[in-house]
Amino acid sequence: MRLSVSSVLILSLCFTCLSISFTSLAADPETKTSNEETVEKKIEMRAKYDYLPPEEVIEITVGKQKSEILVKPWSGKKKLGAAILIATPGMGADGAGLNAYLRRELNSAGWATIAITPPKNVSTPNFTTKPEDIVEAGKASGVQKANEATRQYSEALWKEIREKQTQFVSQTMSQLDQLGAPYPGKRLLITSGQGAGLTISMISNNLLPKPDILVLINPYMKMKSENQALAKMLASLDVPVLDIQSVDGHRASYATVEMRAELSPQNEPYRYSQQVLSLNLNNQTSWHTALKLIEGFALRISKH
Repeated sequence: MRLSVSSVLILSLCFTCLSISFTSLAADPETKTSNEETVEKKIEMRAKYDYLPPEEVIEITVGKQKSEILVKPWSGKKKLGAAILIATPGMGADGAGLNAYLRRELNSAGWATIAITPPKNVSTPNFTTKPEDIVEAGKASGVQKANEATRQYSEALWKEIREKQTQFVSQTMSQLDQLGAPYPGKRLLITSGQGAGLTISMISNNLLPKPDILVLINPYMKMKSENQALAKMLASLDVPVLDIQSVDGHRASYATVEMRAELSPQNEPYRYSQQVLSLNLNNQTSWHTALKLIEGFALRISKH
């Protein structure tokens, strides 16, 4: 039986459509295997730092989630140890500004840098009032006064949030021994903002190993009660501390700056040093100043 040209074309189109249908089914996202999803997640995470050399980006597992650690080796003759950087929650391991600057500049000063991904930031909760909770005029009891600060979280909820953040940092830090093995020497821990506040709390409660040198940049904690206790916790730490405060630091950090200095060991430059920067930390000149302060303090402690 002979087929006309038109019949051949129709059959060809049918086979093509069937082929496309089967291909579409095979590529349906709903049919992805766990291996395919894992590969896609790795590609996505790598893309986050695709501007960095691949050997600098280390992927780790923290609990049930993936995280990244950025490792940058020594770049000069000096080999003093490793500087571990913890940014404020919500930022990446290579967060813009001072953190990223220090990660790249400390290497030539004798410090390999290991920047970890900090825990997630805590957002302001969205509260809604149930209809049955709305009271009639003149019948209100226990109503918050106008001059009282809004309590954002219940104690139980905040405790749970803190435990999760603490666990994330602890599990991340526990994996640094192997990553830092090629860089023997002192361990310099640099942390800022809420990350600094959390670090002080964790070291104070023996939830984090004490570093050889601790550098704090605008340290504070989100909850008022925690922040008020920060200076006393800091004073109790048996570790050399460089406390850097910038003029544009968070107001909660500024609220404790004097108390941090007053409660710290007096006339012990190898134990505690507070430095107040005259420039904002969004100014690159202040980055260089902070770098030199850190270099000088770390070198002084290393030789002590």
